[in-house]
Amino acid sequence: MMRQLSIICSFFVMFLCEAQEQTRLPLSDYFSETWNTRSGLPHNSINSVTQTQDGYLWVATWEGLARFNGQEFTILTRAHINNLPDSGLRALTPTNSGGLYIAGSRGGISLYQHRQWDTKRSASTMVNHLIESADQSLWLALENDGVFYREHNSDTDLAIIKNVSAYRVIEDHDGVIWAATSAGLYKIHNKIPTLMTPHFGLPNAPVYNLLITRGGSLIVGSEKGAWIKTNAQFQPIHEKLSNESISSLLEDNHGDLWFGTINKGVFRLSPDGVEQLDANNGLPANRILSLLQDRENSIWIGTNAGLFRLRESPFSSWTQKRGLAGDYTRTVLSHSDGSLWVGGSSGLNIIKNNRATLVSGSKQSSPYSVLSLHEAPDGSVWAGTYTSGVLKIVNNTFTPFINRSTGLGSNEVRALLFDSKNRLWIGSAMGLTRINEDGSLNQFTNKKDLPSGFVLALSEDNAGNIWVGTGNGVVVFDIVSEQFTTVEFPHEFSAQYAFGFYIDDTYTWMATDRGLVRYELTSGKMAMLGLEQGLPIDKLFQVVPYNGSFWLSSNRGIIQIDKNHIQQILDAPASAKAPVLNYQLYDEGDGMLSAQANGGSTPSAVTHNDGSIWFATAKGVSTVKPARLQASTQIALPTIIENIFVDGKPIALPLEGESVFLPPGVSRLSFHYAGLSFIMPQRLNFQTQLKGFNDKWVNRQHMTGAEYTNLPPGEYTFMVRASYPNAQWQDNQQAVNIVIQSFFWQKPQFKFAVFVLFLMVIFAIYKYRLYHYKKIEIELTNRVEKQTQDLQTQANAFAYQATHDQLTDMPNRRAFDSWLAHNFATYKQQNRPLAIAILDIDHFKRINDNWSHIIGDKVICTIAELLKNGCQENQHIARWGGEEFTIVFADKTAGEAKIICEALRESIAQHDFSAMGEGLSVTASFGLSDSTNVGDYDRLLSRADQALYKAKNSGRNCTEII
Repeated sequence: MMRQLSIICSFFVMFLCEAQEQTRLPLSDYFSETWNTRSGLPHNSINSVTQTQDGYLWVATWEGLARFNGQEFTILTRAHINNLPDSGLRALTPTNSGGLYIAGSRGGISLYQHRQWDTKRSASTMVNHLIESADQSLWLALENDGVFYREHNSDTDLAIIKNVSAYRVIEDHDGVIWAATSAGLYKIHNKIPTLMTPHFGLPNAPVYNLLITRGGSLIVGSEKGAWIKTNAQFQPIHEKLSNESISSLLEDNHGDLWFGTINKGVFRLSPDGVEQLDANNGLPANRILSLLQDRENSIWIGTNAGLFRLRESPFSSWTQKRGLAGDYTRTVLSHSDGSLWVGGSSGLNIIKNNRATLVSGSKQSSPYSVLSLHEAPDGSVWAGTYTSGVLKIVNNTFTPFINRSTGLGSNEVRALLFDSKNRLWIGSAMGLTRINEDGSLNQFTNKKDLPSGFVLALSEDNAGNIWVGTGNGVVVFDIVSEQFTTVEFPHEFSAQYAFGFYIDDTYTWMATDRGLVRYELTSGKMAMLGLEQGLPIDKLFQVVPYNGSFWLSSNRGIIQIDKNHIQQILDAPASAKAPVLNYQLYDEGDGMLSAQANGGSTPSAVTHNDGSIWFATAKGVSTVKPARLQASTQIALPTIIENIFVDGKPIALPLEGESVFLPPGVSRLSFHYAGLSFIMPQRLNFQTQLKGFNDKWVNRQHMTGAEYTNLPPGEYTFMVRASYPNAQWQDNQQAVNIVIQSFFWQKPQFKFAVFVLFLMVIFAIYKYRLYHYKKIEIELTNRVEKQTQDLQTQANAFAYQATHDQLTDMPNRRAFDSWLAHNFATYKQQNRPLAIAILDIDHFKRINDNWSHIIGDKVICTIAELLKNGCQENQHIARWGGEEFTIVFADKTAGEAKIICEALRESIAQHDFSAMGEGLSVTASFGLSDSTNVGDYDRLLSRADQALYKAKNSGRNCTEII
């Protein structure tokens, strides 16, 4: 026994000295998941599982190859890939250059590298395993045929070990090849094999698997246990493994060793001892075919009934299986001594040093149903129960303290608080009770002090005031006035139940049935974070602050939100668009056995001194270490562009450095991508960018696809990057170059030619239009000139009509007056004579009456003609009106003008008018005057008119001068 212990100690000195300084979870604390044919695998026998450098997980089965991106399996069989060696695949081996060797049951071998398949020369029989040695040669472990060596770039196989079944080959740090065979362990040096007989310490039994640890030691998994090579000898690793048939080996990131067995499941050997995981504890089957730890430290176990994964999930749980009194927990307390107290419907437990101890004591042989817990200033723990009032724990035993029969309002106690004055406040279903230091009691009920007697939460602020959460709002007990003040929720909040408080220097944060309420202590202003602001659940039980974040418990999981982000949203102006609420919701997929975090009693969630947060749930108490979550976001996150679809049809991805050339007329371009995380694939965030279209990163949230429509021809680069939740974007962007080709009419040369032609057409149209406009201009000019002439003619006609008599076509009175007014002053200034005569046809009315007006008009026209004929150029004649005419004699005195007038009178009197009317004769009377003795033309006209009057009175047919 001592010898074995010394071997174990030696083993851990050698293999665990480089283990990471981080908490090792018990196997029961790992979160497990199983995949099988119902989940998309082609077969349930997982012969080999590995991870390539690009981040993909690969699974070999008897019905083909499966590639896993964290969310779905892509099945690759000979129906999909012609270069696959066989349908039944046995071995997968990644290469240092990022490739993957795939070997099949019929000896086929393929190398998948840079998205290309390279079929190698087949082996003679089934390949159980193969490796690429340091010199890039292949070593093959074949069923029944032994071990073969194939030199780099050669198709010739050299037999090294014959006529045995070889199961595994491995190269150590010194370049020595070790082979696990049905005949035992072989050491191959310079291609010369040596069988490790029992003389070296190994049993006479088949060896199934081999492992070289990070420290360089050789671990052997045989039909008769696991062995470690120390110096030149082999020693058993642990007595519990000595009789097990070891089929698979793994060293994890802690330096712990995992052993897969043929029929006992999995064993893990760590400084904490040996742990076993089998079908009774969740494994699909006890036959283990392969083991792997991926880059996110998850353990993958290939069985003959499916693929099983253990991962250090964000949450782990303590349940009845781990020692709790029961699974249904209501309250959890972090004690100052480093212990955790968990109360539930089946009693109270203390968790310390990774062990759960039950607090003893019962009521009538039934366990106390614990609702609330509180640590007093002296370190003692007090418990509020469902039916037994308040208990005090003394020496890990329940001791009754107060109940309904001794003064408590109700035995249902959901909140306890020792205030700064060492007074115990008890919140029950029937009000609030305060026990003072002297033992006296004060009762506060809904009839007098509280909005509701159902008290759910108690807390003390920095001023010593007591905050009371009830089933109908919140009240505050003022430490100075000893009075309660109601905190009125705004009507729009619609909040009623207050389940928990967190009070800082500025605000009181309240978990209510309508969301998280923020109350400003100085002003009383309130704001709410609820469904309208983006919360997925608005019924919250507890607010736990940790490292700048709020952890909110609810019936549907735990919500984590950055506190500053909450403040930003609550402080956003009502008129502005509030930022989108970013949060994380943790539930069963993150390790919680139940997403129902219980509330209605306090504390139902607490932070612990080791940096963990604990939540009471319907299935045990769940704990999370935010630091572990943060650390998980620092793991490299590969991003992969998996598929490109053009108008709904997939196309081949280009090789590195190449571009995808697409034909003209592409209307829809889709990209499908993945972040190769197997811890939280559904929570990964993505951003995409299509250079040449939009050079800004576009947030895609959790979407794993991006689509673009109607892209013009040109060169584009599609890029995608991923990040873990609440983490910075990693430098992991992947890119693919796309060239959308053009139709001939979309090419630059064609566009240029069209442009030139367009310019020529425009120029021709311009010239034509210019010619047309000039022609129109000429036509318009001619038309305008003609119209101007017509208008001038018309104007002249109008002017002529305005100044001439229509009957005689002689100047009318207006023309006569205008001429006289215009010229009279000139004649007077020049001292030139100017004579005027007014002629009146004698007895003209008698002519109209006896011979008609027509004859009268003819008479007037005839006289006008006689006047024209008898006057000279400088003698202006005008029809004065009716039967009167006027004559201006320029440069004539009245006497000189009389001679002319007499001649005119004679010509009228002597004219024969009988042709117009029988017996018709016409005479005229003249009145003359000149400008000699008058100062204006009106006076001149008046004198001529008087002279005419005189001529008429003198018997007519005569000429008179005045």
